Amino acid sequence: MLEKILAAIEAHDIIIIHRHVRPDPDALGSQMGLKAVLEETYPHKDIYAVGQDDDSLAEFGDMDDISDDTYKNALVIVNDSANRPRIDDQRYKKGATLVKVDHHPNEDPYGDFMIVEPSISSTSELWASIILRDDNNLQMNDEAAKCFFLGIVGDTGRFLYDNTTRDTMQIAGELLNYDFPASELMQESNTQTISQARLQAYVLQNMKLSAQGTVNSVYISQDLLQSLDLTANETYQIVQIPGTIEGVITWVTFIEQPDGKVRCRIRSKGPVINHIAAQHDGGGHEKASGANVYSSEEKDELLAQLGEVAMKYRRDHFYD
Repeated sequence: MLEKILAAIEAHDIIIIHRHVRPDPDALGSQMGLKAVLEETYPHKDIYAVGQDDDSLAEFGDMDDISDDTYKNALVIVNDSANRPRIDDQRYKKGATLVKVDHHPNEDPYGDFMIVEPSISSTSELWASIILRDDNNLQMNDEAAKCFFLGIVGDTGRFLYDNTTRDTMQIAGELLNYDFPASELMQESNTQTISQARLQAYVLQNMKLSAQGTVNSVYISQDLLQSLDLTANETYQIVQIPGTIEGVITWVTFIEQPDGKVRCRIRSKGPVINHIAAQHDGGGHEKASGANVYSSEEKDELLAQLGEVAMKYRRDHFYD
């Protein structure tokens, strides 16, 4: 399949790269890293990256504004987007050829060609591992290495999550051979505004333990975000906080969106939770998923389901 994707890249003079809505560092890292690689390798081709700009991740660069006509005869590559509704800019369907490259479970296969590797930490690692091989002519450069590295850092939680493998560390190490200020960029990514710091304080003061302390949760309302002058997209730094409490096995942050929908970020230290997310308009990785709830009753149901798997995991692995 990789050979067919590389052939499609060779065959098209216009290449448009998409990723998912509400981008995280891996979505943007894989998108902008690939753009830099293709511009380096094929200076005569027109390479575009599309989607909504996110000021909180400006270090990855700006999105391109293109017309519908640009999609005619174009190759469209969609990165890091497990399912079609989550793709940012639904014009991805207008291209001549469609490619999916992702590391989430392949619950929504789409495209003419696809590479999906759930065992790999991130789509940034996936693309970097392809480009750094000797059996293709894709050219890595400093900008691409920076983007891929930051994408890997983001999806591995600075190499703390258990999706970090020996291969992940090897790829990251190879990327560090290129010229970009890795330490400075990682420090910048760990810097927060005073509003974000106050949001973290709110999380610590208002988290709620349940299921005998194995489940932790916090609810972030639009009123709170507006009082702090934050958007829902600027809450990514709080996702791991509930999991730092002793005894917590699974946790969820409920983030109210401007349209009233409540987005759930679900995490686990052991038990598989993506089947629970799938029951609530979501999905994702076995231990890191997203979902949506539409009532307080559904919110309670999700917490009860997390409690069941967390308690079982504790009984099977610790005590009780």
